[in-house]
Amino acid sequence: MLKNKTQEQQISTSVLVIGTGGSGLRAAIELAELGVDVLAVGKRPRHDAHTSLAAGGINAALATMDEEDSWQQHAADTIKESYYLADPQTVEIVAKGAEQGIADLERYGMGFAREEDGRISQRFFGAHTFRRTAFAGDYTGLEIQRSLVKRSEQLDIGILDTVYITDILTEGNTVFGAYGFDVNDGKRYLIHADAVILAAGGHNRIWRRTSSRRDENTGDSFRLAVEAGARLRDPELVQFHPSGIIEPENAAGTLISEAARGEGGILRNALGERFMERYDPERMEL
Repeated sequence: MLKNKTQEQQISTSVLVIGTGGSGLRAAIELAELGVDVLAVGKRPRHDAHTSLAAGGINAALATMDEEDSWQQHAADTIKESYYLADPQTVEIVAKGAEQGIADLERYGMGFAREEDGRISQRFFGAHTFRRTAFAGDYTGLEIQRSLVKRSEQLDIGILDTVYITDILTEGNTVFGAYGFDVNDGKRYLIHADAVILAAGGHNRIWRRTSSRRDENTGDSFRLAVEAGARLRDPELVQFHPSGIIEPENAAGTLISEAARGEGGILRNALGERFMERYDPERMEL
């Protein structure tokens, strides 16, 4: 026990970001560009975060492919597709800020697919009134992650790979850091921080078949938040990708990009029926 005690490292930072995928690194970049001291911690190597597995693209009303599109139409489509369960204020923030989000990724050097005249290419995804999905081939998430890592390095943001956070440290109602360990060598980390941002993924690994790898989206962020005294909002609302591979077992969870349906792909069941016409005859696969 005494020997292990010497393997604990103490670190101090203004803001600790738990999670080094797209959300975590983007938050860290925003803080660093404002001059805030920030540290990002992730349980996987930074280039291999779950964000890197996303294929299809990012939605934003850029009005480059359809001049009539707008963030208001994007918001309206989103609320309608949510069966009016989505929080309107959140939808407004996301839809209104999406164009700037694309511009920021461009500024970080992301290589979006483009038209011959230089405009960012956009394609149809589910529930869109207009072409609204910006993309980079079939590896959009990987390109996002590469761009965010590159920008993080330019800003000298501290990133700790392979560190699993086990507790958010609190005193009363005040958060003052987090505790964790290195998943490879067991080294422990005591991190003091004035604020903590949770960006540690979701919880869809509680289902047997998912599009997540076995050690990702295991609900870490939910547990950390609850044990620190936070309340969860709408945890029952889980996004499932509608098309993926079930068999063989070693490929289970592999996604078939929504772009396949956006460009005219058809879904049929084992009887050869185009079954979506029974559920949504107007939009079918979308």
